[in-house]
Amino acid sequence: MCRLTVVSAVFAGMLLAGWVAAAQAQDQLYEVRPSRNDPNYRRRRPPTDPNAPPANGVDTRVTVEIYAGNDNAGFEAQRWESTFERSGISVRIRSEMPGDKLVTHETQHGKLREVSVVGRLERDGSLTFDTRKFKQSEGPALVEWINELKTYGAQGSPQGKALWGLSAAQFDAVFRAFATPVEQEVADQPLSDALHNLGLPEGYPLRLTYAAEKAIAGVTHSRSKLQLKGFSHGTALALLLSQYGLGFRPERTPGGKIELVVMPTEDSTSFWPTGWDNLEGASPVSIAPKLFQQTLVELKDQKLGDVLEAIGQKTGTPVLLDYAKIEARGLDVSTASVTVERHRYAWFTLLTRITSPSFLSIKVCCDELRKPFVWVTPLKNAGTIPKRRPAKPAPATVDPLN
Repeated sequence: MCRLTVVSAVFAGMLLAGWVAAAQAQDQLYEVRPSRNDPNYRRRRPPTDPNAPPANGVDTRVTVEIYAGNDNAGFEAQRWESTFERSGISVRIRSEMPGDKLVTHETQHGKLREVSVVGRLERDGSLTFDTRKFKQSEGPALVEWINELKTYGAQGSPQGKALWGLSAAQFDAVFRAFATPVEQEVADQPLSDALHNLGLPEGYPLRLTYAAEKAIAGVTHSRSKLQLKGFSHGTALALLLSQYGLGFRPERTPGGKIELVVMPTEDSTSFWPTGWDNLEGASPVSIAPKLFQQTLVELKDQKLGDVLEAIGQKTGTPVLLDYAKIEARGLDVSTASVTVERHRYAWFTLLTRITSPSFLSIKVCCDELRKPFVWVTPLKNAGTIPKRRPAKPAPATVDPLN
């Protein structure tokens, strides 16, 4: 009788253990690892340690978790084995649970950056993440994306993204930092002095690319004619650099910091604008209403440059010239003449009338502080600017005759 009781207890224990094992199997986790039956297993190099800190001093750890809703999760996971092995990380695949969401999240703890990725394994074997999807034939693309996460964090590489790859919060912070006025005049200063005296906001270091340094190597003592005191820092920096064939854009570094990168504008990329013409609530009429008021004007053989300056004074809207590009096209605004018959014009119409014969375009825009100005630059693909008759040596007068 005692022996029967012991046997029964052992049998019950085996049933209980089997029940627990079956219950655990319902929520089984699959971890992709190379098979030991692979004849090349011992000859494989160990995968790159994902937790080794990179040269920039930021220790980035990427974890990937994938949920699946089909019974072939383990089989499909093994098909991604070599891909995740090349990326140097392990992946956990589990059954789908209520509330599962696709997400790529980053947490920063000092120099430790943890990137957590949750994806979904589809029935066709493809992987879907919150911003990306990879077919089974796109393993290299998945490895490239994971490497971007290791380098740049959850936001990935900034290349080819809106706002230069910055998040909305990062862009807003940069914009607000630039929306402060330049307090010192930098006109007629060498570029290096002008950049220093702009007094750019702290926390956003300026870096010239090799191409930019090469482009200005022979013109380091050239001086910009633009008077930028009172303009906001972002627009002022863009305007100053434009006179040397340069532009800048904010870029997010692998360490998560933001720097201002200067490069030649001939590069096919987008730059911080030399004036904003699409800010919400900043239409030309709203920011520079005087430009659209009419006045009676008559001009005869006046200097184009003097007339533009006088219009800026009359309207309270500075008229800035892209001297570098205008002079490169062979036009001297200090000698080109302007003649306009006596007539009533809106100031904006007058600006168009006196600049168009020289193949110049005008744009009403504003800086980050919404300070309006007119930007005058050569028309694109307009060819050689026609020769204009020199103005008579007399001071310009713009008389509204109201």
